[in-house]
Amino acid sequence: MGTMVRYGKMAITDGCLPGDRLDLYNTGPGDAHVEVTFCAEGGRPQGPFPLVIPPQRTRSHVLADLAGPGLPAPERRYSVVVVSDAPVLVRAAPRVPEPRRPAA
Repeated sequence: MGTMVRYGKMAITDGCLPGDRLDLYNTGPGDAHVEVTFCAEGGRPQGPFPLVIPPQRTRSHVLADLAGPGLPAPERRYSVVVVSDAPVLVRAAPRVPEPRRPAA
Protein backbone atom coordinates (compact mmCIF):
# COMPACT_ATOMS: atom_id res chain seq x y z
CA MET A 1 0.00 0.00 0.00
CA GLY A 2 1.31 3.46 -0.88
CA THR A 3 0.81 6.96 0.42
CA MET A 4 0.57 10.12 -1.66
CA VAL A 5 2.83 13.03 -0.76
CA ARG A 6 1.32 16.26 -2.07
CA TYR A 7 3.89 19.03 -2.06
CA GLY A 8 5.03 18.29 1.42
CA LYS A 9 6.34 15.75 3.85
CA MET A 10 5.46 12.24 5.02
CA ALA A 11 7.06 9.80 7.42
CA ILE A 12 7.24 6.03 7.23
CA THR A 13 7.27 5.04 10.89
CA ASP A 14 6.73 1.28 10.56
CA GLY A 15 10.37 0.54 11.26
CA CYS A 16 12.27 0.04 8.02
CA LEU A 17 15.43 -2.03 7.70
CA PRO A 18 18.41 -1.05 5.51
CA GLY A 19 17.59 -3.80 2.97
CA ASP A 20 14.01 -2.56 2.47
CA ARG A 21 13.02 -0.83 -0.76
CA LEU A 22 11.45 2.58 -1.29
CA ASP A 23 9.30 2.93 -4.42
CA LEU A 24 8.56 6.48 -5.58
CA TYR A 25 6.08 7.22 -8.39
CA ASN A 26 5.90 10.73 -9.79
CA THR A 27 2.31 11.29 -10.91
CA GLY A 28 2.90 14.75 -12.36
CA PRO A 29 4.00 16.24 -15.70
CA GLY A 30 7.35 17.58 -14.40
CA ASP A 31 10.34 16.34 -12.39
CA ALA A 32 9.73 15.66 -8.68
CA HIS A 33 12.60 16.74 -6.43
CA VAL A 34 12.54 14.42 -3.42
CA GLU A 35 14.62 14.34 -0.25
CA VAL A 36 14.88 11.21 1.92
CA THR A 37 16.05 11.37 5.56
CA PHE A 38 16.64 8.39 7.88
CA CYS A 39 15.87 8.62 11.61
CA ALA A 40 17.05 5.83 13.93
CA GLU A 41 15.76 5.70 17.49
CA GLY A 42 18.22 7.47 19.76
CA GLY A 43 20.36 8.58 16.82
CA ARG A 44 20.79 11.71 14.77
CA PRO A 45 18.86 12.06 11.49
CA GLN A 46 20.93 11.14 8.44
CA GLY A 47 20.35 13.01 5.21
CA PRO A 48 18.63 14.46 3.41
CA PHE A 49 19.54 12.42 0.35
CA PRO A 50 18.25 14.14 -2.82
CA LEU A 51 16.54 12.26 -5.66
CA VAL A 52 14.93 13.43 -8.90
CA ILE A 53 12.02 11.35 -10.18
CA PRO A 54 11.16 11.99 -13.85
CA PRO A 55 7.53 12.77 -14.80
CA GLN A 56 5.13 9.84 -14.67
CA ARG A 57 7.89 7.39 -13.77
CA THR A 58 8.65 5.04 -10.89
CA ARG A 59 12.02 4.72 -9.22
CA SER A 60 12.87 2.00 -6.71
CA HIS A 61 15.76 2.39 -4.28
CA VAL A 62 17.16 0.02 -1.68
CA LEU A 63 17.39 2.20 1.42
CA ALA A 64 20.94 1.15 2.28
CA ASP A 65 22.08 2.12 -1.23
CA LEU A 66 20.65 5.62 -0.79
CA ALA A 67 22.46 6.34 2.45
CA GLY A 68 25.64 4.34 1.98
CA PRO A 69 27.57 3.06 5.01
CA GLY A 70 26.12 5.67 7.39
CA LEU A 71 22.91 3.76 8.10
CA PRO A 72 22.37 2.01 11.42
CA ALA A 73 23.30 -1.64 11.88
CA PRO A 74 21.33 -4.01 9.60
CA GLU A 75 19.15 -5.28 12.46
CA ARG A 76 18.23 -1.77 13.67
CA ARG A 77 14.91 -0.31 12.56
CA TYR A 78 14.46 3.33 11.64
CA SER A 79 11.91 5.75 10.23
CA VAL A 80 12.12 7.37 6.82
CA VAL A 81 11.01 10.95 6.10
CA VAL A 82 10.17 11.83 2.49
CA VAL A 83 9.83 15.45 1.32
CA SER A 84 8.76 16.30 -2.24
CA ASP A 85 8.07 19.44 -4.24
CA ALA A 86 5.54 17.58 -6.43
CA PRO A 87 2.91 14.87 -5.86
CA VAL A 88 4.56 11.45 -5.52
CA LEU A 89 3.25 8.06 -4.44
CA VAL A 90 5.51 6.49 -1.80
CA ARG A 91 5.63 2.82 -0.88
CA ALA A 92 8.04 1.09 1.48
CA ALA A 93 8.51 -2.58 0.69
CA PRO A 94 10.37 -5.15 2.78
CA ARG A 95 13.42 -6.81 1.34
CA VAL A 96 12.52 -9.93 -0.58
CA PRO A 97 15.00 -12.73 0.11
CA GLU A 98 16.62 -14.20 -2.95
CA PRO A 99 15.42 -17.70 -3.79
CA ARG A 100 17.78 -20.49 -2.88
CA ARG A 101 19.40 -22.31 -5.73
CA PRO A 102 19.47 -26.08 -5.59
CA ALA A 103 22.85 -27.63 -4.90
CA ALA A 104 24.62 -28.82 -8.03
